[in-house]
Amino acid sequence: MERRKFIATMGSIAAGGAATVGTGAFTSVEADRSVDVAVEDDASAYLGLDTSGDANDQYVSGQGSGEIVIDFDDSGNSGTGVNPNANTVLESVFQIENQGTQEVDVSLSGSGISIQGQGTEISAPGSDGIAASLSDDAGDATLGTGDSIDVDFAVNSGTSDLSGTLTIDADAT
Repeated sequence: MERRKFIATMGSIAAGGAATVGTGAFTSVEADRSVDVAVEDDASAYLGLDTSGDANDQYVSGQGSGEIVIDFDDSGNSGTGVNPNANTVLESVFQIENQGTQEVDVSLSGSGISIQGQGTEISAPGSDGIAASLSDDAGDATLGTGDSIDVDFAVNSGTSDLSGTLTIDADAT
């Protein structure tokens, strides 16, 4: 009987000692891994930015250089800008396409460009300026894999040239 108590006591001490020493965990690890990142043109990136296939996509340039540029200075015909003291609407200028692997919420912001709510028809700002909006016929700014949405612009022009920067944000849902 005493022998059993002794073996039980020794087993408890051994188990307690193993718990004190640890279970093979570690404090830190440093490991090198290779990481490859491909940088693609706007049209080929995970968030694709490309012409819309509509008549107003003639104002999109730079596809060959990697980054698209929206330029309402030249129609490629004989027109070289918007009318002075006028409101000009240009729908479906370019397209945003989700070419990634998960659903994304898309939004616009800008510097020198006012952003109008998605799902409303684009209209020119109340004073000189440029407005942008996600196309009103898309219905939703959440893009599943392979889905796309057009970007519309409107210009309220005085007699001076206008410019701005449009920021496109896509967040995985």
